[in-house]
Amino acid sequence: MTVLEQMGEWTSAAGESPLGDAARELLALHLLDTVGAWVAGGKTEDGAALSRASSSPSSSLPLLSEGPLDRIVAGVGTTRLTEIDDIHMPSCTTPGAVVAPTALLVAARLERRDAGTFASALRAGYEVMTHLGVAVRGPEILARGIWPTYLAAPVAAAAVTGRLLGLDPGRIADALAMALTRISGGPGRPPSPSPRWLLLGLAARAGCEAALAAASGYAGDRKLLDDDWLARTHGLACDRAALAAPDEGRFGIGAVSIKHYCAAKQTIAAIDAFRELLGQGITPDRIAALRVAVPGAVVKMIGHRRAVAGRVERITSAPYHLALAAYRPEDLDDVARPNLANEPAIAAFMDRVEVAADPDLDRHYPERWPARVEAVLDSGERVSKLVLDARGDPGRPADASEIRKKFRRLAEPVIGETAAHDLEQKCLAATRDDKALASLCTMVNAWPPRTTSRPVES
Repeated sequence: MTVLEQMGEWTSAAGESPLGDAARELLALHLLDTVGAWVAGGKTEDGAALSRASSSPSSSLPLLSEGPLDRIVAGVGTTRLTEIDDIHMPSCTTPGAVVAPTALLVAARLERRDAGTFASALRAGYEVMTHLGVAVRGPEILARGIWPTYLAAPVAAAAVTGRLLGLDPGRIADALAMALTRISGGPGRPPSPSPRWLLLGLAARAGCEAALAAASGYAGDRKLLDDDWLARTHGLACDRAALAAPDEGRFGIGAVSIKHYCAAKQTIAAIDAFRELLGQGITPDRIAALRVAVPGAVVKMIGHRRAVAGRVERITSAPYHLALAAYRPEDLDDVARPNLANEPAIAAFMDRVEVAADPDLDRHYPERWPARVEAVLDSGERVSKLVLDARGDPGRPADASEIRKKFRRLAEPVIGETAAHDLEQKCLAATRDDKALASLCTMVNAWPPRTTSRPVES
């Protein structure tokens, strides 16, 4: 049996273990968390651009249509651009942004919406994306300019779609094989407006197309991962052992982190550590210098102060986020990420932040993404805080109430309190109740949701 045939076996109904109540509840919470990001993404300029691309009736050849596959493009891109969706650290992939919109928009086109199958499709997508991300060493290839989520998106979307369509193990293997031929290395570093989010959506669409092709009888090369194909075509090593069988301990939904801030995950332990220092009664104006120690692999990405350059730079800058935590903590989960870097207090504080590598923290990476923050006070006193597990990480998991509160903070400003409450209830029930899933699919078919405010410029 080839590697892809083994994956087809454990992705399909034939090879899966039964989903218990706890697993369904956790999948529902991640679904809710991701849908909150999807709704909030429409507030941003990038989200508005995706919406315009899929609703241009005046064009004789629109970039995106209102068809289900093009709606997957917009849904995936709009969710991921928020940078507040979930993330699996060992693979450096963000599975929810690809898996949840794909599953909902495919399920919305099916005649029968079965909550058990839907939950299994979510699980299949999460596991395929995280397994593949680990197999290709996602955290390592990120430093080479390869975006692991972009790389794995077609394969994860194929798994989700194939499972919802009820494909047998062989057909799912064919879908995964065809999806593999659609993977890309990286989106490059284009200037604004960046096509990054559009490209990710198109990658997810390619995976759906692969599953539909397999359902129509097309076959893929099931031996692609049995030799050096990934090395020859993409320059990637592949640990095939990471793909041979599911491992819910390392790859399952319980190993995926919930993010509480609109920030690159590599910055979040530092934000938590700094906020804990502030909670001890230290005021920002007393801090003469702030030293942030992180694993060496992430220093270059998060140590910069280029926050004025654009939204992505603000999302990845640790100095900027710590300045927000000091003076504008209410803005830490604002997905619009407006430019506050020129405010005098923010700018001055950023200049006092230094990010450096700490070899002692490297041993935790990439299973954990820790940070140690040391504040040097105006009196010369030094206080520090080490965070190995940020809030929402597997070692410090978010509870249901935290995830629900986060959802409301994201969704209510966009669609209003009543609609957000209704959406919340449907998401939480969709993995166990057929009627709730059907109702949620009806709501999703009417998206994008009507916003109560204009997009915020970044």
